[in-house]
Amino acid sequence: MKKGETAVKEIQSMNPKADIKLLKLDLSSLQSVRHFAKELSQLESKVDILINNAGVYGCPEWQTEDGFEMQMGTNHLGHFALTGLLLSHLLPIAGSRVVTISSWGHRVRATIDFDDLHGERNYDMAARYGRSKLANLLSRTSFSAS
Repeated sequence: MKKGETAVKEIQSMNPKADIKLLKLDLSSLQSVRHFAKELSQLESKVDILINNAGVYGCPEWQTEDGFEMQMGTNHLGHFALTGLLLSHLLPIAGSRVVTISSWGHRVRATIDFDDLHGERNYDMAARYGRSKLANLLSRTSFSAS
């Protein structure tokens, strides 16, 4: 939040009329994702663009509070859940967009092993990151605003 507050001040110094709201979001927690979406929905009736860009890399074998492998849970599942929760605010807006940032990491030993999604049999930090980024690409969905 501290970095966010600094960014808000910097933007407002360049554009004093900017309407900026800073909300807390932890993409590794589905409870936080739901809370954020609810809070945003109370503040805004529409969302023109959602850019899913946050992520983690280089995690030791570690799980989210929801029991997902940390990199998959944060880099993919958190963004996927957030997008789903905000679709009702995006779809009515002509030209609205969802942009999910991936990386070259989707090429690093990245295959989706549905029998070992949480890396319990064989944890490889770089491969887990690559899988989370590959999941971003594989879940790419097009939608049309009405």
